[in-house]
Amino acid sequence: MKLYEYEGKEIFKLVGIPVPRGVVTDKPIKWEGKAVVKSQILEGGRGKKGLVRVTEDVYNTILELQKLGVSKFLVEEYIPHYREIYLSCLIDREAAEPIIVVSPEGGVDVEKAKNIRIFHIPIERGVRDFDVLEIEKYLDVKGLKPIIQGLYRIVNEFEAELAEINPLAVTESGLVALDSKVILEDNALFRHQDLLQKFGRSYEKTDSYVELDGDIGIIGNGAGLTMATMDMVKLMGGNPADFLDIGGGAGSDKVEESIVRLAKNPKVRKIVMNIYCGITRCDEVAQGIIKALEKVKIPIYVRIVGTNEEEGRKLLSQRGISAYEDPITCIGDALRS
Repeated sequence: MKLYEYEGKEIFKLVGIPVPRGVVTDKPIKWEGKAVVKSQILEGGRGKKGLVRVTEDVYNTILELQKLGVSKFLVEEYIPHYREIYLSCLIDREAAEPIIVVSPEGGVDVEKAKNIRIFHIPIERGVRDFDVLEIEKYLDVKGLKPIIQGLYRIVNEFEAELAEINPLAVTESGLVALDSKVILEDNALFRHQDLLQKFGRSYEKTDSYVELDGDIGIIGNGAGLTMATMDMVKLMGGNPADFLDIGGGAGSDKVEESIVRLAKNPKVRKIVMNIYCGITRCDEVAQGIIKALEKVKIPIYVRIVGTNEEEGRKLLSQRGISAYEDPITCIGDALRS
């Protein structure tokens, strides 16, 4: 789950990372002195798109941005500073440990920076003073300890995929996080209901879906079965267009929704379904397929076995839909057609 900038800064405050004084608003407001009006949208490059503005006329600046379709704003005090750096924390998947990523050159063009450095900080020991000293020496800046510890906590305690500050402003009086980018791990959100409630967000468990580059739609029930189906399609000369696991116990509505979803992808020419019914019933799956094909026209090849499989195959055959017991035959026919 991507957080808006103001939401990320609320978490920053919880872990002791300094942020500018500011307010969130959905309408024009009066503000004394120089301020930064920041459009709250879930996309990058806001500065280059003119959606972040330094102004002394906050009221009219918000009116202008509203005309561009922006509905929520973070208005913050302007922080004079003489330098901007980049700092983030995330998990290195290969090393299976958190890393701190830094650059002495932050800001809107950080993607072009060539002096990015990575510091590995194992979970079993956490952030130590010598880590902080090494990072401070590389960045040539003091006072990073609470900020590094705060980012590290967000990744470990709040289970974020990414906690990023760009830029971190170096001022005459200290360091201030001028921006925030926080992405929470979707699969861990159920453990952070208090945070979701704080931001007025909700957590809904959904199917597992990953879009790929191929043209053969894949639907299975169970991650292992779905991945095995993708492997078989690839080994037999096809190219999977997705990973879509509808899970155990999926009813006809879920099956229908999944097929319609894949059919909307213009790359998908046909769909292979590999369903092993235990809690899920074959007749329920068949009814979902039939309902979906009333809305979309796409060839579907179904391997379906398990609970009520004879009823399920009968329902499908009555509608001219191919149903198989053997996944190899099912995939072979799909790829040859």
